[in-house]
Amino acid sequence: MNVGVVAPQSSHWEDSHRAAAVLVKAFRRLGHSAWLVTSLFHEGAPALDPDLVEKSETGFVEVEKDVSGVPTIRVLSTKPLLPTGAVALRNFSRILGEVADNYGLDAVVVLSSFWNGPEEVARWAAVRRTLAAAGEAVRRALLVYIPIYFPKFHATRPVDYASKVMWTTLNLPFILRQVDLLVVCCPQEAAELRQFRTPPEKILISNNWIDPDVAEALDSTPAAPPGGFEYVISYIGPLRGDRNVHLFVKIADKLKTAAVVVAGAGEAADELRQEAKVRRNLVFVGNHEPQVLASVIKSSVAGVDFSSYEPMGVRALEYMYAGVPFAASPNSRAAWYVANGVDGIHLNRPEAVDEFLTWVEMLVKRPEVRDEMGRKAKEKAAGLTADKLAAAIIEKISS
Repeated sequence: MNVGVVAPQSSHWEDSHRAAAVLVKAFRRLGHSAWLVTSLFHEGAPALDPDLVEKSETGFVEVEKDVSGVPTIRVLSTKPLLPTGAVALRNFSRILGEVADNYGLDAVVVLSSFWNGPEEVARWAAVRRTLAAAGEAVRRALLVYIPIYFPKFHATRPVDYASKVMWTTLNLPFILRQVDLLVVCCPQEAAELRQFRTPPEKILISNNWIDPDVAEALDSTPAAPPGGFEYVISYIGPLRGDRNVHLFVKIADKLKTAAVVVAGAGEAADELRQEAKVRRNLVFVGNHEPQVLASVIKSSVAGVDFSSYEPMGVRALEYMYAGVPFAASPNSRAAWYVANGVDGIHLNRPEAVDEFLTWVEMLVKRPEVRDEMGRKAKEKAAGLTADKLAAAIIEKISS
């Protein structure tokens, strides 16, 4: 089967963006042909010379050795001055038609909410369906939608919140009417979306999002904690203000005998790198290779995310897969994966540093509790790799 996976942009750190590349990788592992179809942007910056796409006749360029790590089709796109700050794909309904015909796509999977990709794909699917019903000989690819719909909207301004509410009210119902399959992470998300009257038989519930490469690295890479410290706590993800990464500097100042490892990239990376130079126990990691991240995870007594908003929460699953308890922000989807007090904790608020440190202190003083939490986390996340999700999608749309 030939599959195109559509996402706003590519990333090694942002779960909701890297998920698309992980899914492409999973489809290809199963023997299918798959491509990431996305904008010009990677981690918010152009991944290639925009003129290459602007001057192309079709509005897209295939990049075999793309920075995303998977075969990628980069399309005409822009970063408009929208309240949400989302990337927008330009003239995408037409471009998707060209891509679908040129690559013989049997299925199009589109990810995320609050951007124009899903509605453009839905419009394209609706036109193809109408033409087919009228007797036209058109190739109709099946439409799979993965909304990553997290109702706790993160809105720094009222206009941002209003924009997301309008998108949900005006665009989401139309998109859901066009889908052949709706993939959600858990029963909570399914319940949120059933209000739009999506038939139950079109809903696939799965949290199988762990990168197979990361899983293999976690299975084989030994822990390698920084030397000279009693224990390690860590964060892996985007380094931006809304992720509250400045709190790790505060934690490093409080935990003199512990190493605080922060791995990621983003606008706050340079500041964190400078802070790490003057703090022996603050360790900055910019390498996204699975073996490096696996070592960070396995060296940790606990993982944490202080984000103001995290709609995906895949990193939490990767920590749990390794048997490492995780502290989830209340505004993170990880709170839907972590059982509070069982395989991790739910923080009362995103900036709850003292609450997190009290929990970590307990884990260090009572290693049997930490081991039990880790065991339960590992049991819960065992087998939650994305190749199983890819197989389930293929099975559902083929039946």
